[in-house]
Amino acid sequence: MGDVRAHYDGSAPTYHEQYDPELIWKNSEYPANFFRLQKVIEILRRAGSQSVYELGAGEASPIVRIHKELGIRVQASDLSPEMVRLGRENLAKNGMDPRWLSELDLNDKAAVQREHERVGTFDAVLALGVIPHVPDDDWFVDAMSSFLNPGGTLILQFRNSMFSMFTMNRLTKEFILDELLSPVPASFKDVVAADLDQRLAVDKPPIRRRDDGHGYDEILARFHNPLELAEVVKRHGFSDISYRWYNFHPTYPMLAGAIDPQEYREAQIALEADESWRGMFLCSAGMIIATKQ
Repeated sequence: MGDVRAHYDGSAPTYHEQYDPELIWKNSEYPANFFRLQKVIEILRRAGSQSVYELGAGEASPIVRIHKELGIRVQASDLSPEMVRLGRENLAKNGMDPRWLSELDLNDKAAVQREHERVGTFDAVLALGVIPHVPDDDWFVDAMSSFLNPGGTLILQFRNSMFSMFTMNRLTKEFILDELLSPVPASFKDVVAADLDQRLAVDKPPIRRRDDGHGYDEILARFHNPLELAEVVKRHGFSDISYRWYNFHPTYPMLAGAIDPQEYREAQIALEADESWRGMFLCSAGMIIATKQ
């Protein structure tokens, strides 16, 4: 298993491109995080949040934009030393205090407690792209709660395992066997697996690797069932739980190449306004929004 810190150190120099509006049509990779941030800002605006703490802030592009658009107090942390270095430069460049971003290993429970004691509590707490890399969901949601004022807003992003039901590839097979059929006898699963091998593109998607062994599919990067994750959030004292979906797919991904790239991206962007149940299956990622009781 590759190292999460090393992965994000390696991606730090280009991380800001995910949030650059001028690259929405130019980059080959769909700018999912650009639309995610738009939704986060709207959630914070509707909640009337006056302060926010972000766990896993990258090189600070999200908190810079949140501060500029909403004028609220922001602080954040990240695991990657290189992200933190670039993030402090980003904050300073935008007239903000570099000390608003600190280095923090979210798997170090004592360090998280010290950070909480240092920065206090906020009206909202964000964790975008973090829980896939944390092995203990209960502990992590509890840690997020510690940064929140009563009545505060939790925004927790996750990789959506339900999307696998639409991908028609090896992820579909894994979801059916490992989650949907988890209580079923192994002999039954063997029959299903053999059948799925004939029906699905089980050689796709390709594994994302890097020469240093720290590609995204080589590190801990778990999917979450949104219904199960919502139950974790609920039992840690949260209510008013809802979902926001993003990174829509108008076809299953392996068919994207059969459609004009411009038209495909236009269809993806158009779907980002959809707040219906379809996002649970058409989106590879989502966010749980909840209120601390």
